[in-house]
Order: sequence, then structure tokens, then C-alpha cells
Amino acid sequence: ERYIGVNLSPVRYDLFAQALGCYGERVTEPDQIRPALQRAVDSGLPAVLDVIIDPEINLVPPDLEILDGLWMEGCEIQPRC
Repeated sequence: ERYIGVNLSPVRYDLFAQALGCYGERVTEPDQIRPALQRAVDSGLPAVLDVIIDPEINLVPPDLEILDGLWMEGCEIQPRC
């Protein structure tokens, strides 16, 4: 049987990111996502948003084209030297 997602033990991914020198923030409410994304971008660091969702909600995964558009929205690709 194949699984789309799994329940992982409670890990504070935001704190893990901070321990590695990245920006990390936990988001618990939907209206906090956009401001948290802006703070992550403004930090200028690699970032992790630990978004807490209700595990009882049946989420239908979006198709890859939608994910690609969301993932790259607002990103500026800059070459590294």
C-alpha cells in the first residue's frame, strides 16, 4: 500500500531550522501563513515554516503544475559564485 502522507512524531521543525542558523517559525492559524512567509523572505536566510494542520481534514493533494506555481511564486533565482 502506498501512502501520500504520514503522521510524524511531534518535531519542532522551526526550532531545528533555527539551530542550523536558518529562519524558523511555527504557524498554527491559516491567517498567519502570509505574514510568516513575508518574515521568512525578509530574514534573507534559508527558511522553514512549520505549518500545523488538522490531521483529521482530508486533504486532496494538488497537481504538480499548481504546486510548481506556488513553490516558485515570488522567488528570484540568483547564480552563486
